[in-house]
Amino acid sequence: MEKSVEPEHDQQDVEVGMVAALSHEGPGLKRNFNMISIMALGFNTSNSWIAIAGSLPLAIAGGGTVTLLYGILVVCFAMSCTGLSLAELAAVYPSAGGQYYFTSMLAPAQHRRWLSYLCGIVGIWSWVAIAASLSLMITEGIMALALTYHPTFIPQSWHYFLMYQAVHIIAMAYNVGLLSKTVWVYDWAFYFSLALFVTTTIVCPARSAVHADSATVWGHFVNSSNGYWSNGIVFLTGLSTPSYMLIGLDATMHMADECLNPARTIPRAILSTVSIGSVAAFAFALAMCYSVTDFDSLVDAASGFPIYDLWAQASRSTTCATVFLVVMISIMFVSACAIHSTASRLTWSFACDNGIFLSGYLKQLDHRQGVPLYALGLNFVACFVIGFLYLASSSVFNAFVGTASILSQISVTLPIALLIWQRRSEVYLPSGRHFGLSSGLGYVCNIVAVVYTIIVTIFLCFPTSFPLTGGNMNYTAPVLGVVAILTGLNWGFYARGRYEGAHVG
Repeated sequence: MEKSVEPEHDQQDVEVGMVAALSHEGPGLKRNFNMISIMALGFNTSNSWIAIAGSLPLAIAGGGTVTLLYGILVVCFAMSCTGLSLAELAAVYPSAGGQYYFTSMLAPAQHRRWLSYLCGIVGIWSWVAIAASLSLMITEGIMALALTYHPTFIPQSWHYFLMYQAVHIIAMAYNVGLLSKTVWVYDWAFYFSLALFVTTTIVCPARSAVHADSATVWGHFVNSSNGYWSNGIVFLTGLSTPSYMLIGLDATMHMADECLNPARTIPRAILSTVSIGSVAAFAFALAMCYSVTDFDSLVDAASGFPIYDLWAQASRSTTCATVFLVVMISIMFVSACAIHSTASRLTWSFACDNGIFLSGYLKQLDHRQGVPLYALGLNFVACFVIGFLYLASSSVFNAFVGTASILSQISVTLPIALLIWQRRSEVYLPSGRHFGLSSGLGYVCNIVAVVYTIIVTIFLCFPTSFPLTGGNMNYTAPVLGVVAILTGLNWGFYARGRYEGAHVG
């Protein structure tokens, strides 16, 4: 006879958790986000097609157009399953804690503390890595403009370092002084992003003097491992660019305390981020793949920012490419602000549960501006320190792209795995929720999300260039090791004696 799994929480516990999530409005936090604003924030945070544009060299080196296009389809399917799973949970437990709140509700009682702690701290690290990687992308875009219009300019590491830090300073200043008054900025950035996407997707193929043939675009696989890896492994390691396009899918969940009717709004925002982002990313990548015939030349792009050179080649106009890039950089600045907003809310929520050192300060809010000032400050300091790595080695810093994808996916998948463990019981997924999946579809989505996370975690740590040297090795695994050490130290010296899991009552 099959042994049943007894629920770790009774119905009353879960109802308390639902009520706490639905009714909580942090002291000093204001519900400034409506449906459009929260959807715009979610899209601006991932900006899938821009993520593809900015990380294009990684895809070129890891299989070429075949990996880019088929990889996007694979990731869109996997992230759709992840998004559906998260939307289902967010409809029941809308909270700024997001995935670590879900984990507290779903984990077995004896493992609840450390599992929810792991989920929360990994989520915080993922947002730091996302912020760092985006700031580098903005920096490289600005430097590309400088190199194009001032050919004698020779950028040094410290130029990149200062520009990188300036991005974070601007993002923090906006969050502290302007966010509560200018939520509309996210709306307009959303519209501008879609407008630029449509424009580049039409102009580049239309203006291109030559077009790649379909056999090359869909069938020419580039194995750059010099025979060290099979084509299958090269394809999987090349998922770094596609996996980066929908990173930070949990963004809107962490703004739950600041949006109207979060139980309805957050699931819709998650699903809109996935659906719009998937269509935009694939259409953009497809248009770019047909607009040029020599993708390999973009790896050593003169500007140092391949998408800029691609736009110039395809449009046959440096001015046109410059306009595209300037608008793209402006949108990325808004994305940086959105990322710092989201990251600070997760840090603040985690500090309210005493999950991170200096929680007594980090859980305080600036009541005049209605923002978690100290949490913003901590994230800024973390990103500032990471910037010094670029002075030491660009390879170490670039590892944060892979690190961000892995940590983000682990963080959001942990509660999904626990949902499978709890057999999707109605104790945790009440039938009256605003959004839900059928039992069969729910299991499929949950399992796909878990399998995808395992694949990404393993293969994004693999080296992609051979023979290995200190300059071309993949530092993602060592970076993850440092994150694991710091996570353990925070648990051992602080959280273990103070953190009791997400507050649900």
